[in-house]
Amino acid sequence: MIKIKNFFSIFNKSQKIFIASLLFCVFFISCDYAIIRPASTSIFISNFTSKLFPYCWILGVPFNLLVVYLYNRFLPKIGCLKTFLIFVLSIIVINASTGIFVTRFPMLIFLQFLFKDAYILLAFKQAWSMIHSTINTQKAKFLYGFMFGVGGLGSVFGGLVSGYFAVDIKSSNLFLFSIPLYLIIFVFYKIALKNSNVNESDFKKEMFDDSSYSKEGFSLIRRSPYLKFILFIVVFMQISTAFLDYQFNVFLEKTITNIDLRTAYTGKLTSIINSISTAFQFFGGFLLINYLGLRRSHMIVPLVLAFNSILFLVFPSFAMITMAFATIKTMDYSFFGILREMLYIPLKTDEKYRAKAIIDVFAYRSAKAFASLFLIFIQNITVLNLILLITILSMIIYFIWARVVSLLFNKNSELVQD
Repeated sequence: MIKIKNFFSIFNKSQKIFIASLLFCVFFISCDYAIIRPASTSIFISNFTSKLFPYCWILGVPFNLLVVYLYNRFLPKIGCLKTFLIFVLSIIVINASTGIFVTRFPMLIFLQFLFKDAYILLAFKQAWSMIHSTINTQKAKFLYGFMFGVGGLGSVFGGLVSGYFAVDIKSSNLFLFSIPLYLIIFVFYKIALKNSNVNESDFKKEMFDDSSYSKEGFSLIRRSPYLKFILFIVVFMQISTAFLDYQFNVFLEKTITNIDLRTAYTGKLTSIINSISTAFQFFGGFLLINYLGLRRSHMIVPLVLAFNSILFLVFPSFAMITMAFATIKTMDYSFFGILREMLYIPLKTDEKYRAKAIIDVFAYRSAKAFASLFLIFIQNITVLNLILLITILSMIIYFIWARVVSLLFNKNSELVQD
């Protein structure tokens, strides 16, 4: 085992430059997103109200696939550096145009709202691709904590910027931060690429271009009860997150009507969520799992969320829905993420790559789209209290989720142990 104090001694000079550059990239990518997201959400609510969130989430599925398709289409033709440059320029143009012209052309925020979730996905995808191509598995596993931790610190810093400067400089002007940040990201990306082992041929066969790869992933899930349990757990988490996201934004829209104050509030909340998540990523997650055991750790997630729902039913206030929203976001970014990854450990290599890709990418997007369809349906046909109905449905999901966890460990004791 490599001791932490000897961590950097296992890398040569070129690899150290590569790692440092990549960590700067991750920091600034996370920082930009934490600045942009609160402003994007706040301005979207002001122009389209929270009722249009489900429609946007549904459109996000084909939009993400289109962006990824175009990205992978150009990658082998013009190379990763030029592709990343076009990618960076696209982010700068869309965010800067939104910041400058959104008051005159409100539809710009709709496009930006869709694009922000696609570009953050691709930005991190490039970072991970370079790590996999440059650092061997034995060394790379020591970088995961640093990657997530530094990204968390970037999110905390970005949240503080939007939280404390939105009122003074206006929400729309926060989009202009993408110009210097992504120029810096490109500089460090270029340095990292220069010190990496990446070849142009490394990008000629991407997962999203290989239909047989995806089909085999679905087949593996269909044949494995264990993978189905993991799929259900991931889907339950994403549906629950979508429901709480919607509820929180409904209350946010009604409670804080000023755009800049709304941006400031969500920015500070983002910073708090990411601070707690970062602490869990560095320390708390594994300590809690070691103390409770894997089964009880998995069980505690839906039970805590169910407890929050009960509190919200008793005290239906903005403060309570904010606490519930912060809890699920913190868990999703840290504790739940660690627990989910640990379920993949006993699987075969083929299942870890093919089936995992389907569950972690496709299921995440599809679950949110499914939840959005349900939200659109009930907000258009029911005369009942929508927030109350979603809360009750969420509680049902939490208890089914807890039952699935129980069955997972009872029926797969040979694979998962405390």
